[in-house]
Amino acid sequence: MKFWPRLMTSAPARTLRCNLPLALVILLVTIAACSIPPQARPADRNPLAPDPSSSQPVSYYEAQLAELPLRIKSYDLTGNMRRTPIVVRELHVVHDDVRDEILVVDSDGGQNHLWSLDAYDFTLHWKTVIDKRVDFDPLPTRKFIHLMNSDGEYQGYDRLSSPREGESRLVAKGRFQGDVFPSAPPASNDTHLFVPATNSNSILGRSMITNARGEGAETWVFPQVGEGVVEQFMQITMSPAADRETVAFVNNNRRLYMVDAQSGEFRANPYLDAHSRTPPLIKDDLVFVGSDIGQVFAWQKSGEAAWALTVDGLPYGRIFVEDRWVFVHTLEVYDEEVVSDDGKTKVKRTTTRPGMFSAFRYEIIDVENDRPVYSLVDGDPSTSWKIDPIWSEPDVGQEVMMLHNDRAFVLYEENEEFLNEREKAKLRDEGRLVRKSDELRTVRRQLRVLDLDTGFLARPEWNLNLMDFAYVRGSMQERDRAIYLATKDGYVFKVYGDNKRSAGGG
Repeated sequence: MKFWPRLMTSAPARTLRCNLPLALVILLVTIAACSIPPQARPADRNPLAPDPSSSQPVSYYEAQLAELPLRIKSYDLTGNMRRTPIVVRELHVVHDDVRDEILVVDSDGGQNHLWSLDAYDFTLHWKTVIDKRVDFDPLPTRKFIHLMNSDGEYQGYDRLSSPREGESRLVAKGRFQGDVFPSAPPASNDTHLFVPATNSNSILGRSMITNARGEGAETWVFPQVGEGVVEQFMQITMSPAADRETVAFVNNNRRLYMVDAQSGEFRANPYLDAHSRTPPLIKDDLVFVGSDIGQVFAWQKSGEAAWALTVDGLPYGRIFVEDRWVFVHTLEVYDEEVVSDDGKTKVKRTTTRPGMFSAFRYEIIDVENDRPVYSLVDGDPSTSWKIDPIWSEPDVGQEVMMLHNDRAFVLYEENEEFLNEREKAKLRDEGRLVRKSDELRTVRRQLRVLDLDTGFLARPEWNLNLMDFAYVRGSMQERDRAIYLATKDGYVFKVYGDNKRSAGGG
């Protein structure tokens, strides 16, 4: 009878309802109930946001970047001829001796493509369909770009020849000889891929000089007998760093190794005194790495120490170095009470949580007819017993994108897990989940422009909400001070400096 108040609310209607026979009332209620549209059955829940089916105008995104003290360039992957946008899945930026380029992986019509765009004039080098997405970053060499996954399968694509519209640039695929299983993300320079391998607890230098299959006299394995390594060599669990001359990597035996990138010949293996939580970084002919003894080291490639910095906590994550500034994340070590296995006793357990994000500086003093002298800058000279940071703030996962004009452009991003294992398995089968980042949902993405000397927000308006930009990458190159961004609906943006130091061009 609950439908009656909706059907008859006036006084005459109420009188009519009272005078009707009970059978007629039941009949009317039945008819009214049948006239209500049935509830739709709940559809299968899709935990991921659907891919965009239309594009915003480019001006919509440019307006969000207009407050930045930087110039803006943009590229529309979809173009003017299509209604449905190309969906961006990944954004990568490559700086090497070959050329500086933007690599975009898309999803379009059930296929994935890899795009190569010039990093300065935003012209298209080429576009090719790829076999499938992978969970490691692209590996560029002089002639090829390799895509490799954690199972050791690779795809090699022609990097340099002129565009061939609609044709695949695939030149090799499969597994490298020896069925290599990577123990950490590989690295590359213009001649080799460097693959940490679980098979033999080694690092493999795969030559890409003559072909894309990792074959040739220049392919090498480290360590080998008689190479100066007498300690036990264990697994490599973090990505190596590489330039043309040197490959640097941390081994689980608590040593940092530096070997010749072309031959695999041993150079140095300084002891870190503890495990490391920071992948090494090569910058300005120095190798930077952290240690769980609470220190950050800078080593010359010869193995000589440049400086050692004691920090409050355990260094972890990627170290950022530019213009002799060093940015470090640290973990705070503390004790927490937990219930023991018997379910009754409380015991203390040592654990960690995010601590501080700190900015340090170092100087290089040239000495005539001698080696340069490296010196750390003390942020607080009154505490003579330690080197203090120039500034610090709580560690919330922020990442420096670039330094420019005495400003630090810092991305503050917060992500969360939101899928259960059943959902993950289903989405992996559909190709939606490939990389760990695909499994996360972003709840905050802000770009703040900080005063480099103080760490304070330089201007109130320089605190931008970037939630509409799904991918943000920074450039650590003197020749290319820039931030690259991409949206899901097919736009690529570059915001860049405009002075002699960072002209935004080659």
